[in-house]
Amino acid sequence: MRNLQKKRLENVNQFIREIGSCGRRFFYNAKSDRYARMEMDDRGRVWFVDDFTQERIYTHFRYLPWPGFSNGGTLKRLVEVFRDHVKKGSQLNSRYFDINPSLYCSGHPWGYPHEICAELSDKAVHLGIMADPLQEQDQ
Repeated sequence: MRNLQKKRLENVNQFIREIGSCGRRFFYNAKSDRYARMEMDDRGRVWFVDDFTQERIYTHFRYLPWPGFSNGGTLKRLVEVFRDHVKKGSQLNSRYFDINPSLYCSGHPWGYPHEICAELSDKAVHLGIMADPLQEQDQ
C-alpha cells in the first residue's frame, strides 16, 4: 500500500510542476524559483509545502484558511483532491478541465487558455490522477 501511495505522490508532484509551468503558473513562485510540492510523513499523513511561504501545511486540517497557504479556495480544494488521490487512489473528476465560456473567465475558473486546460487534462489522465473522460462517456 505504501509503495502505491509513494508512486501517486510522485505523480501528484509531477502534475503540480506541470500546473506551475504553464498558464498563470499556479503553484510556482518565480521570485524564488520554487514549485509547491506534497510530502508524506512516516505516519502516512500528507502535507503540502507552499511555493511562496514554504510552510509545510497539514492537508487533513479542513478549516479555511490553512495557515501558510498562499492560494485561494479553488486551489485548496485541488490540493485536497491530490491528498485523497495519494492516500486512497481517488481521482479528479474528469469534468474538472471542461471549458464553459459562459460561466468562467476564459472558459475555466483558473483563467487558463483552452489549449492549456486540454494539455493539463491529458497529463492528469496520463499520470492516473484523473479518469479518462472518453472512457467515462462509454460507460
